[in-house]
Formats: sequence, structure tokens, C-alpha cells
Amino acid sequence: MTHPQPSRVRYEFLLRGELSERVLAAFPELDVAPTPHAYTTLYGPIDGDTRLRGMLARFDALGITVVEMRRLPD
Repeated sequence: MTHPQPSRVRYEFLLRGELSERVLAAFPELDVAPTPHAYTTLYGPIDGDTRLRGMLARFDALGITVVEMRRLPD
């Protein structure tokens, strides 16, 4: 039995490194959370699996390492 996935899901991404303002500007749909040095946390709603894969592809294209990704509670 399959359950329909909600169209808009909030995710949090823990990224390696302190991202510059210029790099952060590439992710206007995400907010930045305070994180210990050497990491950056971005979070926000993402509309569906296709957009999630696109977000991960943008991280990869910019050479950003995703240390952890998790779905946030509704």
C-alpha cells in the first residue's frame, strides 16, 4: 500500500563548511540556522521529490557536501 507524499515537505540540510553570502544567495528558498563553526544549516519547505533532487543537484554542482539531511516535523 502506498501513501501519497505531501506536496510540500520541510527539510533541514547540514552542510560542511561555512557558506559565503554569495553561495547562500543560490538558495533563496531556504533559511539559515545558527550552526557551530565548520558547518552551515539550511532549512525550508521543498515542493515534491523532483525539487528535492534538484536541490541536492545544486549542492553537488557547487561542491557542497551534505553531511545530513532530514525531514522536519509538520
